[in-house]
Amino acid sequence: MEQPQKSPPESYESRDFGWLVAMSLLFFGLVVIGFWHEYDTQWAPYQREFPAMLGHYGKGDEARKFTAGIKQIWIPQIGVTDRCITCHLGYDWSAVLPPTLGQPLTPHPAGDLIARHPFEKFGCTPCHGGQGWATNAQAAHVGGAGWIDPMISPALAASAGLTMSEMMQMRCNFCHRHDEATPGMDEINRAKLLLRKRKCMLCHSIEGRGGNAGPELTYEGDANPELYDFSHVTGPKTFFNWNVQHLMHASRISPATQMPDYNMPVEDARALTLLLLSWRRQTFPPDYIPAAAEAAAAMQPTPTPAPTPAPTPAPEHH
Repeated sequence: MEQPQKSPPESYESRDFGWLVAMSLLFFGLVVIGFWHEYDTQWAPYQREFPAMLGHYGKGDEARKFTAGIKQIWIPQIGVTDRCITCHLGYDWSAVLPPTLGQPLTPHPAGDLIARHPFEKFGCTPCHGGQGWATNAQAAHVGGAGWIDPMISPALAASAGLTMSEMMQMRCNFCHRHDEATPGMDEINRAKLLLRKRKCMLCHSIEGRGGNAGPELTYEGDANPELYDFSHVTGPKTFFNWNVQHLMHASRISPATQMPDYNMPVEDARALTLLLLSWRRQTFPPDYIPAAAEAAAAMQPTPTPAPTPAPTPAPEHH
């Protein structure tokens, strides 16, 4: 009796063919999604518009050289990686582009301030705050809650009763901390005078000097807002607002505090809060720190030259 012939064993190739096809299709789909995601980014439309904008204002060569992609200012000596310029492409084109362009292509206003704080040395976030590594507006502008490090905007400043330029002085003081006074930083200058006038260091220690009755304030800007009681704060529950109201009515905000109620004007409390929150563990190389003598000299009024007397007319001869 003949034995039935056995079928040859199924090859691994034929057995796994379906899986290979499925995995290949999945891989191809992921590649397509990746390309679509790269092309459909939030910043892509701005980068397609920007070369045309340059060409419109007479910069055809620069427009042709423009390449799309994530762009950044990298300054390792101060730990800055700012990808803000991926969207804010007109930041350094104030000599070409009009200031009326809408964001994010609006050029940064030029002037003496930018001349002394060039983008390639300072970037964007040391002055403006925000998350420099982000590549979408939500992550870049909002960042963490409260005062962790949101971008300073007109809306955020208004919520604290300040203008945007007044709020930005808090970040300017990272480098100008030891200036007696700094041109253009009226709120911080006012706070430094108030600090001495109200003798805050009788109770508080700052950089190793002062009293021990109250908390040390050397790095008050790094304090964790989650450790504070906001139950008695009126209005926005921000660390900024907590400090303002605590400076005005300490016993109301912290019933167990030993700090007296100074009942100071809200303008003074805001200025002092800007100063307090500017005191952070920020490390800058020596060439970023201005000389105190230069800052003090810059605060002196420019002497008005004495008028040159008109020459006495020669007597007429008759």
